[in-house]
Amino acid sequence: MGATTKNQHFVPRLLLKNFSEDEDGPVQIFDSERDILRPPTSIRRVLSQNNFYDDDNVIENFLALNVEAPAAPIIKSIIASPTATIPAHCIDLLRFIAVQMNRTPQALDTSLEVIDKYSKTLFQRIGELNGFSADTMAGIKLKMTDERSLLGMQTLDGALNWPLLEDLSWHVLSNGTDLPFLISDHPVVYYNWYLRHANDPSYTSLTKAGIQIFMPLSPSITLALVDGATYKMGIKGAHQTLLTNRADVELLNSLQLRARDTFVVFPMGMDPDYVRRRCKEYPASSLFKNHAWSSVPEDIGDDQLKSIHAVWRTQTVLPEWLSISKIKRRVAKKGPLCSDRVPEVVAAHKVFMQRIRRSS
Repeated sequence: MGATTKNQHFVPRLLLKNFSEDEDGPVQIFDSERDILRPPTSIRRVLSQNNFYDDDNVIENFLALNVEAPAAPIIKSIIASPTATIPAHCIDLLRFIAVQMNRTPQALDTSLEVIDKYSKTLFQRIGELNGFSADTMAGIKLKMTDERSLLGMQTLDGALNWPLLEDLSWHVLSNGTDLPFLISDHPVVYYNWYLRHANDPSYTSLTKAGIQIFMPLSPSITLALVDGATYKMGIKGAHQTLLTNRADVELLNSLQLRARDTFVVFPMGMDPDYVRRRCKEYPASSLFKNHAWSSVPEDIGDDQLKSIHAVWRTQTVLPEWLSISKIKRRVAKKGPLCSDRVPEVVAAHKVFMQRIRRSS
């Protein structure tokens, strides 16, 4: 048996190294929680924690062998040749993106918050039925004894979620401005501009029409996954766009800053005061907000009561969007429709995941 990896990255080095001048070179890192610019730090010690996933390297090895290794040469080739065509069904890259959404401290915090909000509505209704005061029930909290088990489960789930993204189109955004792309500790971000004013509680789902996903690969390249049935992106027929409007780069950076948990990483030549100012402008974890609700229990007979409990998330309504991304005219005419892009894939994936969980 080989030595175990103690320092475990939640944003892999294969991404971080592109923000440095060499493979293990230094980057700048801003700690927005403490408002501290750290000394230049090697990517070996950036966006990682000791035993973040596990002590025995089961999750760490799975990520290294089955997620990061297959995606690394693809990402390298995109950076080297951003105008080259990316295969439409690039499963290794889709899996990498789906996993990266689930493997960060921010992703874990979101799951824990959802569990907390759901359990609070449940305890509230139980308290009401048993004559306990709201203050008494508010002091009861559901706490996981091993939060890493939840992190491991959702990380592995991410590896199975790639079919939900397979219909989306690849688009490479090349940075033609003097403002570099930066990368946060939760680098895969998504937004639904098409459904930004929707009131359907499921409108922020990854399966809905109008989703756009972004992952910075370097200070000069951001990779996008776009619902091609809803948007026109750049020049018709092209899968790569050169961004010359600084506002577009500012917007993509703002998504990183809003999605962050704590840390922002950026190249050595970038102005740290820019990052500090923007972090104050865009609070951490401010891209989405989680909500919970429950109905008053109703008598359904046989000494049974029924209550509906729901959790959902909303996204911050942004005032503007990318200048190179437009909602197609025929789609805009119909008005925003909150529907799954490929309903049959969503249904089949649900059945598959249920079968996997039962068998395990």
